[in-house]
Amino acid sequence: MWAIIPINSFKKTMTRLSEVLNANQRIKLTKLLTQQIIDHLLGIPEIEKIVLLTNETEWAQSFDDKKIILKANQDRLSLKENINQTADWLWEKGAKKMLYLSIDLPLALKDDVLDLINQHRNGLTLVIANKDGGTNALILDMPRSFPFQFGENSLEKHLAEAKKFGVETQALNIHGLSFDLDDIDDWNHLIATNKSLLNKLD
Repeated sequence: MWAIIPINSFKKTMTRLSEVLNANQRIKLTKLLTQQIIDHLLGIPEIEKIVLLTNETEWAQSFDDKKIILKANQDRLSLKENINQTADWLWEKGAKKMLYLSIDLPLALKDDVLDLINQHRNGLTLVIANKDGGTNALILDMPRSFPFQFGENSLEKHLAEAKKFGVETQALNIHGLSFDLDDIDDWNHLIATNKSLLNKLD
C-alpha cells in the first residue's frame, strides 16, 4: 500500500484559520501536522511508500527516509486531477492499494490509520468527515477505475461515482480521522483540549 499526502503551498495553507493564526503560525501548524501523519505512517509496516504531493520542495526534502517520495505538482493541477494523475502513477509503479490522507487531522493517531487499513475490504473505503461532507481519508484498490471527487460534499460524490463504475464501497467514522481543521470552531475545540499546541506555534 502506498500513501498519498497532499500539502498546499505555504502561502495558501490553512487559510480558513487566518482570523486566529497568522501566516507563520499556519505554516508551523502545517509542518507539525504533516510530521505527525508521516510519523504514524512510517510506523505501519503495510505502508510501502509515502508520496508527498507538494511544491514546497525545499522543506519536503528535509524528510530523510527511503519510504518517502516527493512529487511536485509542476502542472498546477487541481486537487482532484493531481490525485487522479498520482493514483495512475502509483499503479505504474506497482502499488496495489492507495491510501489518501489529509494533513489537517490533528487528532489522528497511528491506531486510527491502522483501523482504516484493517477495516478496508475491497474497492473503496472512505472516512466520513464530522460535519462538512468531505473526504478526510480513503483507501482504494488499484488500478483507479473512476475519477476522484474532492471538494464540497466529496464523500457523497465519491460514493455515487464509485457506484456508477461498479466499485464496492464502504464509509467509516473513525474519530481521529473524522475530525479535521475545517474552520475556527474546529480550532477552538482543538485548543480547548490541547492548549500546549499554541506554544508550539509561537
